[in-house]
Amino acid sequence: MTNDKILIGEIKGAHGVKGLVRLAVYADNTDLFKTLKNPSIILKNKHKNEIWLAAVEGITDKDAADAMKGTKLYCDRSALPEPDADEIYLADLNGMECVDEDGNLIGTVIDVVNFGAGDLLDIKPPKGDSFYLSYDDNTVLDIGKKITVSLPQVI
Repeated sequence: MTNDKILIGEIKGAHGVKGLVRLAVYADNTDLFKTLKNPSIILKNKHKNEIWLAAVEGITDKDAADAMKGTKLYCDRSALPEPDADEIYLADLNGMECVDEDGNLIGTVIDVVNFGAGDLLDIKPPKGDSFYLSYDDNTVLDIGKKITVSLPQVI
């Protein structure tokens, strides 16, 4: 499954009184922000962890910057390089089936999220509520046409 747009950042709120915003950057290549047209974003400097300070075209005060909070920024997929053979864009995991090591269906990825401690697959099983599974080498064993996962043992 491919998506035409890829999430590269999210405005987290205002910084100061002159209209700068705090921007969570999800892309390794910050030049992708130069491809955005609406809104146009100019990265200023890295602030903390994955947060950058940025100027948004037309935003000149704190209130207007605060109003941008929660805005997600997407670039066209065509602006991204093709991933290497052993790489995948996280957005491409959406819609993929997850199976266990024996090939039994676990569910379908409905989203990939990150609340600050690492990427999580949001998996919707055939029955019941969706659940999160850590996206790391211990749980995601293989990605092909399906995602093979190792579910953690619970006590």
